[in-house]
Amino acid sequence: MPYTKQIDRRAPGCFIFLLDQSDSMNYPIAGRPGISKAQALADIVNDTLAMIIRRCSKERGEGPRPYYDIAVLGYSGQEARSLFTGALAGQWLVSVPDLFSCVLRREERHGSSMPVWFEPFGAGLTPMCAALDMAGSLASGWAQSHQDSFPPIIINITDGAATDGEPEKVQMWADRLRSLRTADGNLLLFNISISAVAQTTTTFPAAESELSDEWARGLFRMSSELPPLMRTAAERLGVQTRPGARGFVSNATPDAIVLALTVGTQVAQVDA
Repeated sequence: MPYTKQIDRRAPGCFIFLLDQSDSMNYPIAGRPGISKAQALADIVNDTLAMIIRRCSKERGEGPRPYYDIAVLGYSGQEARSLFTGALAGQWLVSVPDLFSCVLRREERHGSSMPVWFEPFGAGLTPMCAALDMAGSLASGWAQSHQDSFPPIIINITDGAATDGEPEKVQMWADRLRSLRTADGNLLLFNISISAVAQTTTTFPAAESELSDEWARGLFRMSSELPPLMRTAAERLGVQTRPGARGFVSNATPDAIVLALTVGTQVAQVDA
């Protein structure tokens, strides 16, 4: 059965986050008055990186183990680029220990001092095809050299349609991504749409008929079906899923983004 490989130092996992950084991300996010979509997204993904690092820290006084390679790409204007700066500037995929040792700065959030690796940004257009292309290059190379690992997971978070290709072209890139594989299964592609207007959030739908507009239905078609371990993780968090549920969230609030990232990064790991 695919998607059963456990993560360890010999068979690490791979997470690639794609963050829309177009101009519309400067507008407020639904459910958080006074907070822009760009700021909310930066906070949530920085917190997610910290959560992943905590998962990899097993012994007191020991640094995190290299259980994952991680990329965080921002896309705006005409390009996709790595959001890592400082000592990680120019790098695309970095290991958890390198991420742990290269925090940009720390800030008070959630009543604690939280690490920050990248800052919020929003300007220009939405080159989603460029982002999917770059993610494909990274995931393809990683999968070829990690055939014994759980397949790469790509999570795309956006508030609008691609400006560098028609829907058919975006779907083509998504299909190419989902065709990449390791011995444990095909790459998993998640999509999360966020909004400035309070609307009904749809989490992990199983059919296009559950969605109200064609843009959301297009993102649904791009997304991978949730493997059993992720459906189980969703249900533990209170989200009931049906067979065929896909890794897509429509009109996501900040809380829904956090939930989707928690489920989307849920991979079994062992202390090795």
